[in-house]
Amino acid sequence: MEKKVVVTGASGHVGNNLVRELNKRGIKPRILIHEETTVRKAIEGLDFEEVKGDTRDLESLKKAFEGADLVYNCAAAISIKCGVYDKIKTVNVDGVKNVVEACIANNVRRLVHVSSIEALGDPGEGVVATEEMGFNPDRAMLEYGITKAEGSLIVQKAVKEGKIDAVTVCPVGILGPNDFRPSQMGTMEMNFRKGKLPAYPAYGGFDWVDVRDVVEGIILAGEKGKSGEFYLLTGGHVTNDEMMGILEKLSGRKRPSVSLPYWLMYTAGFLAENCFYRFFKNVEPVITRGSARILKSDLHASSEKAQKELGMKFRNVEEIFRDHYNWMVEYTEKKASKN
Repeated sequence: MEKKVVVTGASGHVGNNLVRELNKRGIKPRILIHEETTVRKAIEGLDFEEVKGDTRDLESLKKAFEGADLVYNCAAAISIKCGVYDKIKTVNVDGVKNVVEACIANNVRRLVHVSSIEALGDPGEGVVATEEMGFNPDRAMLEYGITKAEGSLIVQKAVKEGKIDAVTVCPVGILGPNDFRPSQMGTMEMNFRKGKLPAYPAYGGFDWVDVRDVVEGIILAGEKGKSGEFYLLTGGHVTNDEMMGILEKLSGRKRPSVSLPYWLMYTAGFLAENCFYRFFKNVEPVITRGSARILKSDLHASSEKAQKELGMKFRNVEEIFRDHYNWMVEYTEKKASKN
């Protein structure tokens, strides 16, 4: 009998790439749909069974998970804003609780939950983040990170209580093709290409991973991951200075002439939060105090556990940026030609 696979969050960057990969493997997943326009754009032409539902609605999940062997929970509310905890908690915490309960109710064989490096919190200056850190809502640098940590702890608790078989993956910053929304990085890359990026941070950096490697990690976690464990997924680290160099090569443009120190980025984030974004609540910010802190932490993470236990291999950062940038250019030009 064919195994039934369910994907939540299929409209997102990770979710739509997961559906694409499952199709390549001959799998027609059942996907949860609650955002018509966004979903249609991201998964147009793909093969799936559609069900109406929302991770915030337990009863709809129970129906969607009927007969499911494997559930991939990619649903997430992502924001670097302050003051959004209550809003994003409904998806990242309450929604995860509903996913777990629906899996239990339907005797789902395994849940693969997609969390984030942000759920681990700040590892500290010069410390490489590993799975030994665990999930730490009290050390998170963003409200988003707090919610992702709390949601991940719900999954682990259910496993410890013997209620469910579940594995979690924690990607770092995600780049790669099929970034339809687009992500903040996709927007930044296109602004760089147009010469509209006014400045860049003169400090810090971050770890990045290709979305296709994230998808591979999700699938391998479902196949090989140890129940109750989680796996960091990272392709490598780049400083912001190195990232500007990569984008210079890709675009043929020079980086912005202005580079900002931490204190100025933090101040800009404070002003943005308390002035601009207070009045434009539906605009996702480019800079906040939290994002300035994250860059200052210069996060480094280890993928050793995922490589050893799942057999993961990761693209290097230059390839990751190249493929994301090239996809964004092609997508942007196609959109422009239609207008």
